[in-house]
Amino acid sequence: MGEAMIVYRNKGWLCRAVTGIAAALLVGLFALKGHAQDLFVANVTSSEVHFGVLAHGIDGVEGGADINAEFNLRSPIPDDVISGAPWWLKWTLQPRPTIGASVNTAGQTDQAYVGANWTWLLKDNIFNPGDGVFLGYFFGPGFNNGVLGPAPPDRQALGSHILFREAFDLGYQINPAWNVSVFFDHISNGGLAKYNQAINDAGVRIGFRF
Repeated sequence: MGEAMIVYRNKGWLCRAVTGIAAALLVGLFALKGHAQDLFVANVTSSEVHFGVLAHGIDGVEGGADINAEFNLRSPIPDDVISGAPWWLKWTLQPRPTIGASVNTAGQTDQAYVGANWTWLLKDNIFNPGDGVFLGYFFGPGFNNGVLGPAPPDRQALGSHILFREAFDLGYQINPAWNVSVFFDHISNGGLAKYNQAINDAGVRIGFRF
Protein backbone atom coordinates (compact mmCIF):
# COMPACT_ATOMS: atom_id res chain seq x y z
CA MET A 1 0.00 0.00 0.00
CA GLY A 2 2.88 2.37 0.77
CA GLU A 3 4.36 1.81 -2.70
CA ALA A 4 0.97 2.49 -4.28
CA MET A 5 0.65 5.81 -2.45
CA ILE A 6 4.12 6.85 -3.67
CA VAL A 7 3.08 6.09 -7.26
CA TYR A 8 -0.16 8.03 -6.72
CA ARG A 9 1.68 11.12 -5.46
CA ASN A 10 4.40 10.96 -8.12
CA LYS A 11 1.85 10.93 -10.94
CA GLY A 12 -0.02 13.96 -9.59
CA TRP A 13 2.29 16.41 -11.38
CA LEU A 14 0.92 15.24 -14.75
CA CYS A 15 -2.66 16.06 -13.81
CA ARG A 16 -1.61 19.50 -12.54
CA ALA A 17 0.40 20.16 -15.69
CA VAL A 18 -2.49 19.19 -17.99
CA THR A 19 -4.89 21.37 -15.98
CA GLY A 20 -2.51 24.34 -16.00
CA ILE A 21 -1.83 24.14 -19.74
CA ALA A 22 -5.54 23.85 -20.53
CA ALA A 23 -6.35 26.83 -18.29
CA ALA A 24 -3.65 28.95 -19.92
CA LEU A 25 -4.88 28.08 -23.40
CA LEU A 26 -8.46 28.91 -22.49
CA VAL A 27 -7.52 32.29 -21.04
CA GLY A 28 -5.61 33.13 -24.20
CA LEU A 29 -8.39 31.97 -26.48
CA PHE A 30 -11.05 33.94 -24.65
CA ALA A 31 -8.83 37.01 -24.86
CA LEU A 32 -8.39 36.38 -28.56
CA LYS A 33 -12.11 36.16 -29.12
CA GLY A 34 -12.61 39.38 -27.19
CA HIS A 35 -16.17 39.14 -25.85
CA ALA A 36 -18.00 36.30 -24.12
CA GLN A 37 -21.18 37.10 -26.03
CA ASP A 38 -19.40 36.29 -29.29
CA LEU A 39 -19.14 32.60 -28.31
CA PHE A 40 -21.57 30.40 -30.16
CA VAL A 41 -22.57 26.79 -29.87
CA ALA A 42 -21.09 24.78 -32.71
CA ASN A 43 -22.34 21.76 -34.65
CA VAL A 44 -25.79 21.53 -33.05
CA THR A 45 -27.39 20.43 -36.34
CA SER A 46 -24.82 17.69 -36.97
CA SER A 47 -24.01 14.32 -35.47
CA GLU A 48 -20.40 13.46 -34.67
CA VAL A 49 -18.21 10.49 -33.81
CA HIS A 50 -14.96 10.63 -31.84
CA PHE A 51 -12.18 8.06 -31.47
CA GLY A 52 -9.22 8.48 -29.16
CA VAL A 53 -6.42 7.01 -27.09
CA LEU A 54 -6.16 8.11 -23.47
CA ALA A 55 -3.61 7.65 -20.69
CA HIS A 56 -5.60 5.92 -17.94
CA GLY A 57 -5.42 7.07 -14.32
CA ILE A 58 -2.92 9.90 -14.86
CA ASP A 59 -2.79 10.81 -11.17
CA GLY A 60 -3.64 7.45 -9.59
CA VAL A 61 -2.40 3.89 -9.28
CA GLU A 62 -4.23 2.45 -12.28
CA GLY A 63 -2.56 2.59 -15.67
CA GLY A 64 -2.53 1.41 -19.24
CA ALA A 65 -4.25 3.04 -22.18
CA ASP A 66 -7.95 3.55 -22.83
CA ILE A 67 -9.51 3.23 -26.27
CA ASN A 68 -12.34 5.75 -26.38
CA ALA A 69 -15.29 5.87 -28.79
CA GLU A 70 -18.10 8.44 -28.55
CA PHE A 71 -21.20 9.39 -30.51
CA ASN A 72 -22.78 12.85 -30.29
CA LEU A 73 -26.29 13.18 -31.71
CA ARG A 74 -27.54 16.44 -33.14
CA SER A 75 -29.21 18.73 -30.62
CA PRO A 76 -32.98 18.17 -30.24
CA ILE A 77 -33.42 21.93 -29.62
CA PRO A 78 -33.55 23.94 -32.90
CA ASP A 79 -32.31 27.51 -33.29
CA ASP A 80 -35.79 29.03 -33.53
CA VAL A 81 -36.77 27.73 -30.09
CA ILE A 82 -34.01 29.74 -28.38
CA SER A 83 -33.90 32.71 -30.74
CA GLY A 84 -35.34 35.05 -28.10
CA ALA A 85 -33.03 33.95 -25.27
CA PRO A 86 -30.44 36.44 -23.95
CA TRP A 87 -26.85 35.94 -25.16
CA TRP A 88 -25.60 34.96 -21.70
CA LEU A 89 -28.05 32.03 -21.64
CA LYS A 90 -28.34 31.06 -25.30
CA TRP A 91 -24.97 29.26 -25.45
CA THR A 92 -26.13 26.77 -22.79
CA LEU A 93 -29.45 25.78 -24.36
CA GLN A 94 -28.48 23.40 -27.16
CA PRO A 95 -26.76 20.34 -25.68
CA ARG A 96 -26.20 17.26 -27.81
CA PRO A 97 -27.15 13.81 -26.42
CA THR A 98 -23.99 11.74 -26.05
CA ILE A 99 -23.12 8.07 -25.56
CA GLY A 100 -19.63 6.61 -25.30
CA ALA A 101 -17.25 4.10 -23.77
CA SER A 102 -13.58 3.72 -22.81
CA VAL A 103 -12.01 0.26 -22.69
CA ASN A 104 -8.76 -0.18 -20.75
CA THR A 105 -6.07 -2.18 -22.54
CA ALA A 106 -4.44 -3.29 -19.26
CA GLY A 107 -7.57 -5.03 -17.95
CA GLN A 108 -8.34 -2.36 -15.36
CA THR A 109 -11.39 -0.11 -15.08
CA ASP A 110 -13.59 0.24 -18.17
CA GLN A 111 -16.40 2.77 -18.38
CA ALA A 112 -19.49 3.57 -20.43
CA TYR A 113 -21.42 6.82 -20.22
CA VAL A 114 -24.45 8.78 -21.40
CA GLY A 115 -25.22 12.45 -20.97
CA ALA A 116 -25.05 15.81 -22.70
CA ASN A 117 -22.28 17.54 -24.60
CA TRP A 118 -21.84 21.23 -25.42
CA THR A 119 -19.35 22.50 -28.00
CA TRP A 120 -18.41 26.18 -28.35
CA LEU A 121 -16.43 27.62 -31.23
CA LEU A 122 -13.97 30.05 -29.66
CA LYS A 123 -12.36 31.33 -32.86
CA ASP A 124 -13.14 30.54 -36.48
CA ASN A 125 -11.48 31.04 -39.88
CA ILE A 126 -7.98 31.12 -38.38
CA PHE A 127 -5.94 29.63 -41.22
CA ASN A 128 -8.60 28.54 -43.69
CA PRO A 129 -12.33 29.12 -44.20
CA GLY A 130 -14.28 26.73 -41.97
CA ASP A 131 -11.51 25.95 -39.51
CA GLY A 132 -11.44 27.02 -35.87
CA VAL A 133 -10.64 26.35 -32.23
CA PHE A 134 -13.35 24.79 -30.08
CA LEU A 135 -14.06 23.86 -26.47
CA GLY A 136 -16.27 20.89 -25.58
CA TYR A 137 -17.81 19.94 -22.23
CA PHE A 138 -19.64 16.75 -21.20
CA PHE A 139 -21.61 15.94 -18.08
CA GLY A 140 -23.57 12.81 -17.21
CA PRO A 141 -23.51 9.47 -15.41
CA GLY A 142 -20.65 7.03 -15.99
CA PHE A 143 -20.92 3.27 -15.48
CA ASN A 144 -17.82 1.24 -14.60
CA ASN A 145 -16.64 -2.27 -13.80
CA GLY A 146 -14.02 -1.11 -11.29
CA VAL A 147 -13.27 -2.01 -7.68
CA LEU A 148 -15.62 -0.44 -5.15
CA GLY A 149 -13.29 -0.77 -2.14
CA PRO A 150 -11.14 -1.56 -0.36
CA ALA A 151 -8.92 -1.88 -3.42
CA PRO A 152 -5.66 -3.75 -4.09
CA PRO A 153 -2.51 -1.61 -4.53
CA ASP A 154 -2.91 -1.32 -8.31
CA ARG A 155 -6.59 -0.36 -8.37
CA GLN A 156 -8.71 2.64 -7.40
CA ALA A 157 -11.48 2.28 -4.80
CA LEU A 158 -14.32 3.93 -6.70
CA GLY A 159 -17.10 3.40 -4.18
CA SER A 160 -19.84 2.85 -6.78
CA HIS A 161 -20.41 1.38 -10.23
CA ILE A 162 -22.35 4.53 -11.17
CA LEU A 163 -20.36 7.77 -10.94
CA PHE A 164 -20.50 11.40 -11.99
CA ARG A 165 -18.53 11.99 -15.18
CA GLU A 166 -17.15 15.25 -16.58
CA ALA A 167 -15.02 15.67 -19.68
CA PHE A 168 -13.36 18.47 -21.65
CA ASP A 169 -12.18 18.74 -25.26
CA LEU A 170 -9.93 21.54 -26.51
CA GLY A 171 -9.33 21.15 -30.19
CA TYR A 172 -8.79 22.37 -33.71
CA GLN A 173 -11.53 22.09 -36.33
CA ILE A 174 -9.58 21.30 -39.49
CA ASN A 175 -12.65 21.79 -41.67
CA PRO A 176 -16.42 21.44 -41.14
CA ALA A 177 -16.08 17.63 -41.12
CA TRP A 178 -12.82 16.75 -39.31
CA ASN A 179 -11.29 17.85 -36.01
CA VAL A 180 -8.57 16.85 -33.53
CA SER A 181 -8.46 17.61 -29.81
CA VAL A 182 -6.76 17.06 -26.50
CA PHE A 183 -9.15 15.42 -24.07
CA PHE A 184 -9.56 15.05 -20.30
CA ASP A 185 -12.18 13.15 -18.32
CA HIS A 186 -12.91 12.60 -14.63
CA ILE A 187 -15.14 10.10 -12.81
CA SER A 188 -15.96 10.08 -9.10
CA ASN A 189 -18.95 9.75 -6.78
CA GLY A 190 -18.60 13.23 -5.28
CA GLY A 191 -18.12 11.88 -1.76
CA LEU A 192 -21.49 10.08 -1.72
CA ALA A 193 -19.93 6.67 -0.97
CA LYS A 194 -17.48 5.43 1.66
CA TYR A 195 -14.70 5.17 -0.95
CA ASN A 196 -14.16 7.89 -3.54
CA GLN A 197 -10.86 7.51 -5.40
CA ALA A 198 -11.45 9.23 -8.74
CA ILE A 199 -10.02 8.20 -12.10
CA ASN A 200 -8.70 10.90 -14.44
CA ASP A 201 -7.77 10.18 -18.06
CA ALA A 202 -6.12 12.40 -20.67
CA GLY A 203 -5.24 11.93 -24.32
CA VAL A 204 -6.00 12.85 -27.92
CA ARG A 205 -9.05 12.27 -30.10
CA ILE A 206 -10.09 12.66 -33.70
CA GLY A 207 -13.64 13.57 -34.65
CA PHE A 208 -15.78 13.30 -37.78
CA ARG A 209 -18.98 15.32 -38.23
CA PHE A 210 -21.81 14.31 -40.56
